[in-house]
Amino acid sequence: MKKNRYLLIILISFLLLNSCSDDDDDAIQTCPQTEIASMKINGELKQFEINGRGIDLDNDGSGHTLSLWLFTGVFQPQQDSYAVTIELPYKKTGTNIIEGFNYFRVQNATSTEGDFVEGEFKSKVIVNTNSCFSASFSGHAIIDGNEIVITEGIVKHVYDEPFD
Repeated sequence: MKKNRYLLIILISFLLLNSCSDDDDDAIQTCPQTEIASMKINGELKQFEINGRGIDLDNDGSGHTLSLWLFTGVFQPQQDSYAVTIELPYKKTGTNIIEGFNYFRVQNATSTEGDFVEGEFKSKVIVNTNSCFSASFSGHAIIDGNEIVITEGIVKHVYDEPFD
C-alpha cells in the first residue's frame, strides 16, 4: 500500500511540474487563422498588404529585430500611397514593445514621413514567432505640422516560410 502511495505522489508531482513548464508560453502564441493588416488613418479605414519582413542583428549584438513592411495605395494616374514599417524585438510579446512605427505617405509628388513611436503610440504584440505575427496598435503623431491619428490598427500575418 505504501508503494502505491509513493508512486501516486511521484506521478502527481511529475504532472504538476510538467504543467508549469515553459511550453505553456508556446501554446498561448498560436498563429492567426485569418490574414489582415489594416488601420484607420484620420478616420479612414485602409487595408494594407504585407510586402516583406526581415530580421536584423541588434546594434549591440544582444538580440534580433523583426521588421514588417506594409503598403497600400496606387501609383497611377496620380500617386496616393502609404507605407508603414514596424520594428520590434524578434520573438518578444507584450504591451508597448514596438520600437519603430515608421509612417511614409506619398500624395501627388508630396511625401510625409515620421515615426509614431516618438509621438503617443500604444501597441500590444500577441504573437511573435518564427512562423507568424499578430498585434494591435494606435497612436498619433505630428508630421510636417499635421496631426496624423491611427486607430484600430491590426496586423495578423502568417509567413510564407518560417524564419530559420
